[in-house]
Amino acid sequence: MHETPHGFFHLDEPADGAVVPAGLVRLRGWVAGPGGMPFADLRLRAPDGLRPAVLGFPRTDLAAHFGLSDAFLAGGFEAAVDLAAGPREFRVEGLDLSGRWRELGGVRLTGTGEIPAPAPVPPGVIPPPDFGRALRGALRLAGSQPVAAAAETVAGWLPRPASLRYPHLPFHGHLHEPVLLRDILFGRLFVDGWLFHETSALQRVVASLDLQIWQELKLGGEASCVAAKFPQLATAKDCALSGWIDVPAQLPMPLTVRVCAQLADGSWHLCSVQRTHVCDQEQRKAPLAGVGLAGFARLVLALQRAGRARGFDVPWSGALGREIREIHREIPAPRPANPASRTPAAALSAPPPRHVTLVTHNLGREGAPLFLLELARHLATGGTKLRIVSAQDGPLTAGYAEIGAELRVVDTSALAAARSAAELDRALGQLAAHLPLDGTDLVIANTLAAWWGVHLAARAGRPSLFYIHESTTPATFYHGHLPPAVLPVIERALRLATWVSFLTETTRIYYRPWLGPDNHGINPGWIDLRAIDDYLAKHPRDRLRRDLGVDAAARLVVNLGTVCDRKGQHIFARAVDLFWRQAPALAATGRFVMVGGHDTLFDRDIRRLLGQMRRPNLEIVPATATPLAWYGAADLFVCSSYEESFPRVIMEAMACCVPILSTGVHGIGEMLESGRDCWLVPPGDSHAIAEGLARALSSPGLAAEFTARARAGVVAFDSRTLLPRHAALAARIAASA
Repeated sequence: MHETPHGFFHLDEPADGAVVPAGLVRLRGWVAGPGGMPFADLRLRAPDGLRPAVLGFPRTDLAAHFGLSDAFLAGGFEAAVDLAAGPREFRVEGLDLSGRWRELGGVRLTGTGEIPAPAPVPPGVIPPPDFGRALRGALRLAGSQPVAAAAETVAGWLPRPASLRYPHLPFHGHLHEPVLLRDILFGRLFVDGWLFHETSALQRVVASLDLQIWQELKLGGEASCVAAKFPQLATAKDCALSGWIDVPAQLPMPLTVRVCAQLADGSWHLCSVQRTHVCDQEQRKAPLAGVGLAGFARLVLALQRAGRARGFDVPWSGALGREIREIHREIPAPRPANPASRTPAAALSAPPPRHVTLVTHNLGREGAPLFLLELARHLATGGTKLRIVSAQDGPLTAGYAEIGAELRVVDTSALAAARSAAELDRALGQLAAHLPLDGTDLVIANTLAAWWGVHLAARAGRPSLFYIHESTTPATFYHGHLPPAVLPVIERALRLATWVSFLTETTRIYYRPWLGPDNHGINPGWIDLRAIDDYLAKHPRDRLRRDLGVDAAARLVVNLGTVCDRKGQHIFARAVDLFWRQAPALAATGRFVMVGGHDTLFDRDIRRLLGQMRRPNLEIVPATATPLAWYGAADLFVCSSYEESFPRVIMEAMACCVPILSTGVHGIGEMLESGRDCWLVPPGDSHAIAEGLARALSSPGLAAEFTARARAGVVAFDSRTLLPRHAALAARIAASA
């Protein structure tokens, strides 16, 4: 066993320094990080370049050796090397959980005899959907680099080889997903396929990218054609598997997916190892370059050539032709550049509107709906009559009743069911017929999900104010929910609106291609500082902690916000687990609470993840009507979001003088400065969040300095200053009709 500062490396066979026949040689052994920390991947640096190893064989003996509570440590590896005659040395490099390759040791072998002729390597195949994803990727790059360079870059993303291991007999199986190139959303990758054993039922099937956490896949159900192919095997009749696994952002491409199965005797087996390159939501937000028809044709041919040079065949088929034509239709027509902003074309001051219709996607206790309710309350104090139109009922209904607003919940399912722009226009017409806007001076549509409110206002000839809270493009926001054919109708709302109000410049950037030439501006969000200070004065910290059941000695870390993939609680949970592995004594002093649980598929997935982690001080609690209690009791606030515009939770943490560790996404960087009043880390990076937890919990003095500066900065977002500004904007837009 060889030990370095980065971990352990042991070669089982052949022995280091062995003399073996030249040709293909298989190396077997194991690796582990300090204290039994897993490595995420392994490779060999050979004289002729880098070679991927197959890492992930379950070793129960290693788990026992390092005193781990896990069933196994997936530290076993195999690697195939081409050994020439004479002495050769191969360096072994492990990918640690920070995403860095570390040298672990070397293997010295001497080859003897003649080298057998290498077996021909058949080319890989790029299926039409993968070619389509590659073509979109190249089109996004073609806006900033030549067509040929864009094609070569994207072809270089395709992993070669893609499959490192297939299920070994008596296992049979195949992974349909992931494919060569896959789009992902908010750090989650879908795994799909089938797997069975000839004589034994599978007890569990798990998958992992980084080998830190193995996530259970759903096992059972018929897989297409499998039972017919193996009619003699009863276990082939119920062998489908599927599920989501987490993608820590610090891992370099290509990613390596491993699938392990447990048999009835308790034994674990590595079955499939497959590599993929993923593109996240930020990459997909980049627009497709308008290269023209000739440029598009050159790009298609350049991508085919680059793929073949990489070792892939791109066979022509009708499916490939349809994929290429569909992508060409997605390329947007050139649009004129838009100026930054202007003042609405009404007088600088105007009387409050008499009647306002507020349109929202739901009435849940979330940041954007709360924003609209507080604006409504302020408008009501000026004598404005209000009507709230929502696609869903929710707990904020009571708040609107208190201010005398008329409430109407409407059915928008026909909008969601539309498959074409014409269908969507018809559905809008039907909704408009059931929702007359006579007497309305202004329609305020809140969030991109309420785009239909702008269309209803335009059909009725009423001015509209469109608040955008989402730091994403319409295509990315509706990816997987609405077909691309309907997106132009949604995008048109950004030009139809009398005024589009963004909370930050980093959010507005995503919408510039669809905005009108002079119908948009920046107006930040707010919080009620006076109400927060009053609450904290009436609820002492000790009492809040006692009421929440927080031990006096525990350091309470809260991640507050609706539990969903966009908020990144799965990455936060992985970070807490990694924190435990790296600094167990410090992690044991904390209590880590995710506040905002509901009953969604994601909630259930993350609860299963917590069950697999078995960290007793990491939990999810339901969403609450009194979030200030958690801030008042907390020692650290963590925001793990992938997307935010101007998050209320950050302002509330600033106001409550809670130290902040956050992902530095979008508007958060406009609210806070890393190293001055908070700790900011990259989104999706579980290792960076784990390190941030360690720094924040071990630096109380620095944390106190950060909170003092953050509290001073949040005064600029006081509702007493900003709500009148938003009300005045609404009045000017209403008066512009």
